[in-house]
Amino acid sequence: MAEQGFITARVFSTDAQLPIEGANVTISQPSQNGTQLLASRLTDRNGNISPIAVDTPDRSESLQAGTPAPFTLVDITVDYPGYERILVENAQVFSGIVTQQNLVLIPLQERPQAWNLTEIFQVSAQNL
Repeated sequence: MAEQGFITARVFSTDAQLPIEGANVTISQPSQNGTQLLASRLTDRNGNISPIAVDTPDRSESLQAGTPAPFTLVDITVDYPGYERILVENAQVFSGIVTQQNLVLIPLQERPQAWNLTEIFQVSAQNL
């Protein structure tokens, strides 16, 4: 892994897309030995976090058939009091690209039975 890509997130509430300031966004990378924490950030007043650098495979390695996937997989977790927790599994980060993940938090008042649940989204690998 000789190159880097970047991941950022935008956190907002439901259909109104109102930014959520102070949400905790955690970026981790699954590995054979468990999970490696890459970064943890709080969202700004616009609901954004600054880009986080992620080691990625060299782009040139993906130009031929039969080579490994040209991206690195990361998981994104978002926590904010009064809202349902979100976990996005297998978000893809490509070399030289800023990947932005939009994360819609649902207020617990809309689903009070979900106070201790995590909504999980799994991203399927792209057919490259």
